[in-house]
Formats: sequence, C-alpha cells, structure tokens
Amino acid sequence: MDAERLYAIVLDLHQEMTRTNTVVKLQELINALTQVINQPHPSHQQELSLNLLAMYTALTNTTSDEFSPLCRQILKEMGGEAFFGKALKAKIETIFTMNQITPVLALQELQQLLNEIKLFNTALDQFSSSFNHFKIGEEKLSPGEFEIGILIPRAAVQNRLINFSGELNELGAILAPFAEVATGNRDDLVMSTLSSSALPVHLQASAPLATFVAVSINRVVALYKNYVEIRKLHQEIREQGVPDQNVSGIENYANEIMEKGIDKIATEMVHEYYRKDNKYLKSELTKSVRISLNKIANRIDRGFNIEVRVAAITKPEELENNQALLKAIETIQAATSSTQFLKLDGRPLLRLPEAYDPPPKKKE
Repeated sequence: MDAERLYAIVLDLHQEMTRTNTVVKLQELINALTQVINQPHPSHQQELSLNLLAMYTALTNTTSDEFSPLCRQILKEMGGEAFFGKALKAKIETIFTMNQITPVLALQELQQLLNEIKLFNTALDQFSSSFNHFKIGEEKLSPGEFEIGILIPRAAVQNRLINFSGELNELGAILAPFAEVATGNRDDLVMSTLSSSALPVHLQASAPLATFVAVSINRVVALYKNYVEIRKLHQEIREQGVPDQNVSGIENYANEIMEKGIDKIATEMVHEYYRKDNKYLKSELTKSVRISLNKIANRIDRGFNIEVRVAAITKPEELENNQALLKAIETIQAATSSTQFLKLDGRPLLRLPEAYDPPPKKKE
C-alpha cells in the first residue's frame, strides 16, 4: 500500500479511537465487571449494564464501519479489524454471552482485549507522529475529485507480473465503454497509485465516469447478493460428496440469473447515461457495457473488489453553482454506501461470456 493512503487511514482510525474513547470505556467496563464479581450487588450490576450500553453506543455508526472494501482490506492487514465499530461490539457481546456463568473468564478476556487495543492505539499514535515528523502528507481527495479503486486478489494473477499486466489491460478494456457512455469519449485512464501488497490499483476519473462506474457496480453487487446464497448452497452440497456433474444444474441456474440480470442493467445504464442521438452506436455500446459488466461480475466472484471514492461534502454551499458536480457526488455516495464488501464462501462459479460475436456481414 502507498504511504500517503496508509497515513490517511491511520489518522481516521486514531481519531475514531479518540472520539469513541474506546480505551477508557473498556477500562470502565472492566472495573464495573470486577465490582460485580467481588460484590454482586444490584447497584453494581446496574452500573455494569450502563457501562455496557455506553460501550455499544460508542461503537455504533463509526467511521471505520463505512470504510470502503479497499480500506477495510488495509485495516485487516494492519491487524486492527477487531478493534473498531461493529467488529469490536460483536467481540464484546460474544465474551459476555459465552461467559455468563463464568464472569471471571469474561474479565480475563476483556483485559486481554484491552491490552491489545492499547498496543494498537499506541502504534497508531507513534505512526502518526513519525509521519508528521518526516512531513509525509496524508492522501485525501478534494471535493470534485473522483477515484476508482480495484483490489486484485494475488491468486487471480498467480503473483506473476505478466498476468498482472494482462489484468490491467483487461480492466482498461472493461472501463473503456463505461467512459464512452458517460462522457462521449474513451478517456485515457490515469493511475493515481499502485500498490504491491494486495495489488490495489487506483485510477483518476471524471465525475460522469465515476458516477457511471459507482451506479453500475452497485447494481451488479445487488444482483450478485442473490447469487451468494446459491454459491454457498453449492459448496455445502459438494462437501456432502455430491459429484460435480450432479450439481452442474445449480451452476447453470446461477449463471442464467446473473446473465439475464446484467443484460437488464446494461440496457438501463446506457439508456440513463448515454446522451448522443445515435441508435446504432447506442446499441453497440449496450453490448460492450454488458460484456464489461459480465467481466466485473466474474471478477467479483473471484474476489475482486471495485469501488469509487469521492470526498465527503462538508460545505455544500461551495458547490451550489455546480449542480452537476454536486449531483455526481451525492449519487456516488449513495451508491457506495449500499455497496457492501462481500464475504464469499465456496469456489467461484460464474462463467459469464466475456466477448460477443459481431453480427455477420451481409453478402454482396
């Protein structure tokens, strides 16, 4: 991962840890539980409940829970995924649920968790101080600046440079028709950053292209969520020893659902965003967009993540004279907020067509 992007994430995490007062609240929770263990008085039990509620409230609607898939991947690589937001709340809930009869064990687990969080918070603080000392800036998008991010699993390119290069070419081919529909031109896609740790690629994008990609991805992921349960069921059936040829019908059914759904999405997207009055080109672009969406769905099925980033609107009045830009930002934020990171079980099943046969030439 690049240093400036990592620094921005570290700052967000450090600010969240400070804003939620996680260390102090967790220590207060431990103190309250200790009192209950030593003196199980009703007032002490009530204090424990109040501290538990305060802890859960602080961990609700946190910044980290709104992280993009790429940022969450970086947080996971940092080893801090369990120390923030919903994940930390779930961990504390599990500790109390599993140790209702043995509160002493719950106390031990909470103390261990607190020690781990303290170490992580100290590391965040030291990291921020060091980067500030060396005058390394944080990577932040400005209002009106858009970025497309793609996380390529290493397994998808087998850690081979030539495969990675080929995948970059393929991603360019995927996004080219999107650019033509959204902007009228097949814009050159400029890389803003490229990392070597988890193979994320970040591309500069215009507002129309970023909007088109964000909405397209949102609709494909929404469609794909219907397929996730089928994929999980397929894996469970295979684990029961059912031969592959006997479950092929499930694969065919899933692919048929996705292909029909993507065909509809492609038609809708071109109808909504293509502005030129050229029926033939519109038809050809619809075919190209459908193939690109098929490629995206196939890659999502293999563990890719594609996102669009845009800076939060802190002062809408500064953009009031640019309604198109304001609408683009709002559309992207709405689309990305409902595009969840997908946890996939089982092996990939999609094999949607990634090319289409042009119509045969008429005989003269």
